[in-house]
Amino acid sequence: MNAQKFIKLKAQKERAILNYHPWIFSGAVKQGSPNLCIGDQVTVLASDNTPLALAHYCGETSLIARIFCFDPYQIINDDFWLDKFNKALNLRQTVGLPSKATNAFRFLHGEGDGLSGLVCDIFDDSAYVRLSNEGLKNILDLLKSFLAQNLNIKNFLVEHEQTNLEKEFIENNLKFVAHMGDGQKTGHFLDQRDNRLLLQKYVENKNVLDAFCYSGGFSVYALKNSAKSVMSVDISQDAIAHCNKNINLNKPYTGVHEAIAKDCFNYLRELAPKQFDVIILDPPAFAKSVSSIDKAARGYKDINLCALKALESGGILFTFSCSQHISTDLFKKIIFAAAKDAQKDVKIIHELYQSTDHPTSIFCPQSSYLKGLVLYVG
Repeated sequence: MNAQKFIKLKAQKERAILNYHPWIFSGAVKQGSPNLCIGDQVTVLASDNTPLALAHYCGETSLIARIFCFDPYQIINDDFWLDKFNKALNLRQTVGLPSKATNAFRFLHGEGDGLSGLVCDIFDDSAYVRLSNEGLKNILDLLKSFLAQNLNIKNFLVEHEQTNLEKEFIENNLKFVAHMGDGQKTGHFLDQRDNRLLLQKYVENKNVLDAFCYSGGFSVYALKNSAKSVMSVDISQDAIAHCNKNINLNKPYTGVHEAIAKDCFNYLRELAPKQFDVIILDPPAFAKSVSSIDKAARGYKDINLCALKALESGGILFTFSCSQHISTDLFKKIIFAAAKDAQKDVKIIHELYQSTDHPTSIFCPQSSYLKGLVLYVG
């Protein structure tokens, strides 16, 4: 074994590891090596001292360790990490990224790429990293070198290092700016790229509302695909400024655009019946913990009820939840309740997920967080 430090599981707590799930919670741990430090590499032991996996210690938190290798005898060196990077690159190339039409994508998606706690997004020649696993900090220089050699990355930013960069990029031949280090997520919601493309089918000559618009991704796609009008709404004035910048980058367009900074809950409640033909609801995560699920469900029902009432007969609702703790099944039940109260005949015509560069590990369903429905509202 290449790690002298360890954590030992309680009896009969190894099932998740044997099923290749990368998270170890404190309730499953019996004991650990003395003087463990956050970021230490540890060997995960079963209760009978059988080595099971290699992990990084996360401290005395609920999530106590993140597994990065399910072979406890694996030699961990640069070649080990480069293999993971190469596999991540191969996956992106398989789904057609980057391309002449799109030069922004997620290169590393944490658990989806076997690198729990590490996210890396690419915007043209720049990379932005979010790290929530101290044990992977020592591979960032290797990642930087790999990206420079394989994707011609010139700027390498890491969250919390107080370096900001405004970077222009293209997505499906549309122009956007990412505020790297000074915006939500990594500067642009790359996970919605495929869903924005789908929106194009439904907006021609339609009046569209983009609620919780952030940087106006859905708004840009709607205007560039002949929407009659687009209303972009977000509580953040900075988000509205960012939205307007992206809209202006993509002139000319024929429709009318208006963007306002307002609480979307209040805005939706004030809408007149049948005011829009197409509505997009892409709110931030309402449920950031298990304890907040009930409150989040009420929030999702509230906004969807208002949106359903505000749609014309034959209207289209794109509705999303990025709350990891809200399952697809629960989300559908919430929409069912909203449709019943709105007394609308609602049909699901698409079920949506995060873009293909945000892969879901079959062993870690939590790496699939974004769920969405496209509804036809009678």
